Formats: sequence, structure tokens, C-alpha cells
Amino acid sequence: MAELRNEATELGRELAFVDTEKTATARRDLLAYIRSMPQEQLGELTNDVTPDVLDGMKKLVYSIMRGMGAAAVEPALHVWQLVIGYNLRELEVCDQLQQQLLGPAADTA
Repeated sequence: MAELRNEATELGRELAFVDTEKTATARRDLLAYIRSMPQEQLGELTNDVTPDVLDGMKKLVYSIMRGMGAAAVEPALHVWQLVIGYNLRELEVCDQLQQQLLGPAADTA
């Protein structure tokens, strides 16, 4: 019985190690991490993004791709597009907060 407990404990350690390694690898590779997300979480990534930000994301990525002479956008660039979108969304939220706190006069300053 003790032998089985030891084996179960060792297997538990190995499983924890594999899980930790898998998580670390996913975090290192953003594309792999996003691909490993459940479908409902993927949908939540763009819920709060406004149409202006989505449009800005698309235009920026496509203009860079055109400048590089690429005809199509690769899947990895969609991830880049998503990251850029979040940065644009953050700027948009900061601007909205500034307008709420300082009022319309903040736009002219």
C-alpha cells in the first residue's frame, strides 16, 4: 500500500511539473496561449473594444503588411493586431476617464 502511495505521489509531482511547463510555454508564446484559451474566453477578448479601435487595429496591421509587400495577413499577425487593439483601447479608456474627470475643457488643453 505504501508503494502505491509513493507512486501516486510521484505521478502527482510529475503531472504538476508538466502542467507548470505547459503554462510557462503558453505564456512565452502568446499565439499558443491564445489558441489554448476556451472559445468563450476568446469572445470576451474583444467584447469591450469599440468599432473605432477595431478599425484602427485592422488599418494599422494591413498598412504594415502592405508596406512589407505581403498579400495576406498571417495568423500570428492577428495576435499582434489584438495586442495593438488592447493598447489602443487602453488609450481610449484613459481619454474617456480624463474627459469625465476634467470635463470637456480637457479636449482643448
